[in-house]
This record gives sequence, C-alpha cells and structure tokens, in this order.
Amino acid sequence: MFTSEYSFSSIISVFFVIFFLNSRNGFLHENVVSNLTKTRKIELNLGNPKNRWLPIELKSEDFELEFNASNIPENPTDKLCESIILAVNGIETEICWNLEPECYFFELKQSGKEIELNISKSGGITENRNLIYKLTGDFESVILPMYRSLKKFNTLEFHKADWKKIDQEKLKKLTELVKSKKLPKAL
Repeated sequence: MFTSEYSFSSIISVFFVIFFLNSRNGFLHENVVSNLTKTRKIELNLGNPKNRWLPIELKSEDFELEFNASNIPENPTDKLCESIILAVNGIETEICWNLEPECYFFELKQSGKEIELNISKSGGITENRNLIYKLTGDFESVILPMYRSLKKFNTLEFHKADWKKIDQEKLKKLTELVKSKKLPKAL
C-alpha cells in the first residue's frame, strides 16, 4: 500500500513540475475535436498581463488551450466583452487573439437557446483558418464562464503599460445583460 501511494504522489509531483515548466515556456495543449453533442462547460482564465502580453487558458472536459495574446492591433479583452454582448443578443461575432504572427479566433454563434463556440487557428489575421475545437452549449456553459473571467480580470492589479483595463461602460452593459438573462431562470 505504501509503495502505491508513494508512486502515485511521485507521478503527480512529476506531472505538476512538467506542467509548470511547459506552461512557463508557452507550451500549447491543443486537440482537434469533432462536433460535440453533449453540453460541456468551459473555463476561461485571463491571467495577469505583462509587457502587453496576456496569458490565456481555456479548458473544457476534453480540450485545453494555453497561449499568450498581444493587445495589438486591438485589445482582445474589450473585444471579448463586446462579443459576449453581441452573442447574448443573438448576433454572430468573433474575437481575434493575436499571437504575432499566429492567431486564434473564438467565434460565437447563437441558435435558439444554444451557443456554438468555434476555435480556429491561423498563421495570421488574413490567413486561412483551421478549426481546432467546436463546442455547443447554453448560456450557463459558454457565456457565463466568459463573463466571469472578464469580471475576475477586471479586479486584477497591473500597470497601465502592461495592459489597458476593460472599458467599464461595456462591462456594465454586459453585467446588466447577464443579470437579465439569469433572472427568468431564478423566478
């Protein structure tokens, strides 16, 4: 029994060391996934920006993507806020996360009560895109995690030279929209 526990803890320790080293070196986890029919919840983490680069991590049950995005040519956190507002209102939208020169595109499409998140990778903003992940979910599994990541990001302390704060008017509008969407379910 002792040997099994020791082996298990050693494996876990090695895993975390490898994960930590790989994530610090910009290691990217990416899986190609076909259409999913089950609703899966995403987790989006916007890290603490440094020198105009923002660490981003998106996870779901069967997918993980980590990268550092630039705030050039546009601020992607403001664009994410705008895109969520549009998606909640049923308008197809996308966010470009610029890795200079490569890009990830997060596309949001609403169809009835379902929201589709498509993630594509491209060699550049104007290059052809390759779909690497597709998830169909609902408001709670796609929109809420993105909204919560923006709210959490808004509380982070960082220098103005590292990143621009989210436009507070846009964030307020998004908060009102999210609250209005959540209210009918609580009644």
